[in-house]
Amino acid sequence: MAMSNLSVAMILMTCSIIARIESTASTNLENYIANRNETSFGFKSRHTTFAHENVGRCEVLYGGKCYILIMSMARMVLSQAQSACKSAKGRLANIYSEEHFHLIRALIRSRTPIKHDYNHVWLGLLLDVETRRVKLSNGQWAPFTKWIPNRPYSSPRPYIGMHVNLDNKSDGQGYFDTWSSYTLLGGVCEIQA
Repeated sequence: MAMSNLSVAMILMTCSIIARIESTASTNLENYIANRNETSFGFKSRHTTFAHENVGRCEVLYGGKCYILIMSMARMVLSQAQSACKSAKGRLANIYSEEHFHLIRALIRSRTPIKHDYNHVWLGLLLDVETRRVKLSNGQWAPFTKWIPNRPYSSPRPYIGMHVNLDNKSDGQGYFDTWSSYTLLGGVCEIQA
């Protein structure tokens, strides 16, 4: 069956529209990746440490407290993460519930450095190495705990970080025990709102 001029014209017009959509989508994706690399995911210009332009603004609001994520190109030991949170007028964050865990995990995932498929940051939680139970920074037992597989170690370490994979379905997401000298990509800060 022969195609009419109108049919050919409509096919050509449809192909042209699809090509423009693909070009726009490709450009938008490239802009997103470039923006992610420069601002949203931890490494802006040549600054060593920064808080995603959110000092004074909440990235997560939960239980009347504000949470921001501070990242470092050079990575941070525990004392550096504590100092960074103190500079933001806060402290390393506690996790108060499963819902709160998921909100903080989403924040950490959203700020994963461009060349990583994971992010790991300091929290303010502590591990009681004798009981192997997690404590909040005020000494009370944590109401929620989510360890990555095979943690805590059989010889537990007292400090806690949170490991998050870009793949939301990965089992390897949650708390891990470590030493204060271990270097992580940043820390989650808890600030009174």
